[in-house]
Amino acid sequence: MKKLPFAAVLSCTGLLLGCTGFLGWQCLSLGRQNQVLETQASQLQKTNSDLNAQLKHSSEELEDSSKELEKQEAYLEGQEEYISELSAQINSLAQEKGASDSEEDEDASFGTKDSEDPYPSLYANVEDPESMGAEKIAYLTFDDGPSNLTPKVLDLLDQYDAKATFFVVCKNNEEYEEYLSEIVKRGHTLALHSYSHDYNKIYASKDAFLKDYQQVFDWVVENANYTPSLFRFPGGSNNGSSYVSHEIIQEMKARGFQYFDWNVSSGDGSNLTTTSNIIDNICNNIGHVDTPVVLMHDGSGKNATLAALPDVLKNLSQAGYQFHALDKTVPAAQFR
Repeated sequence: MKKLPFAAVLSCTGLLLGCTGFLGWQCLSLGRQNQVLETQASQLQKTNSDLNAQLKHSSEELEDSSKELEKQEAYLEGQEEYISELSAQINSLAQEKGASDSEEDEDASFGTKDSEDPYPSLYANVEDPESMGAEKIAYLTFDDGPSNLTPKVLDLLDQYDAKATFFVVCKNNEEYEEYLSEIVKRGHTLALHSYSHDYNKIYASKDAFLKDYQQVFDWVVENANYTPSLFRFPGGSNNGSSYVSHEIIQEMKARGFQYFDWNVSSGDGSNLTTTSNIIDNICNNIGHVDTPVVLMHDGSGKNATLAALPDVLKNLSQAGYQFHALDKTVPAAQFR
């Protein structure tokens, strides 16, 4: 057997080492490239996660913005209706300007009773103005009755020949119902304060308010044979939303009603108020207003008010006040 030349062996060995080195370098290079790719993949994954988070956040912001836009659109629609109503009133006043008969002007501002009106009987009587006979007049008002206290309040008022206004809430009590006609019989004004006195129901919408007041209106007419023309918002005219309250005021005005808030409060809305507090609240503040409309309550449990009433009547009488009932000729104390 012939031996391979040494040079051939050496050449083969060198070639083999070269191939092995080349393959090793390639493996090392591929390993580095793989690490680079893994790093890039990790960065891409993180970037994708960040983008998804940003996309979700942007989507939530877009949804919130959409809801806010819907609210703004609803508000603008309400304002457009409000402006439209004001424009209609301005046009109506412009057409009526110059009319010589003021009574005809007042009647022209009333709504029209038609077959489409869901509350066709909810209209007040038109009152004739009466002369102001006293220099100092106080208008005492009582909310939330009638109750077992009402007859005692009426008797105290009679002692001072005082007339007052009773803003009543419907009571399913036959005895209390009889007090309605007694209020009218003694020369006081019978006015509306709501059927349910439930703020959430009453101020839900204009129609919800009308439905409630139709019920208390019918209750008063049926039991007192008296058509009321005044009303008071439960909690005052600033208690409901501005837009709904404006709609209610315009609608009730068109039906011939006028609302009264108050400018002197007895503070007896709180059960913590004492008889002495009530007397002080009225007597110390009544002189600060020209046409004092005093808020009190004759609902059940208002014994402190009943106890304070004699001193209130006595002190104000000695101060020169006379006590009249409200009507539509009296300048209205109104929060709105």
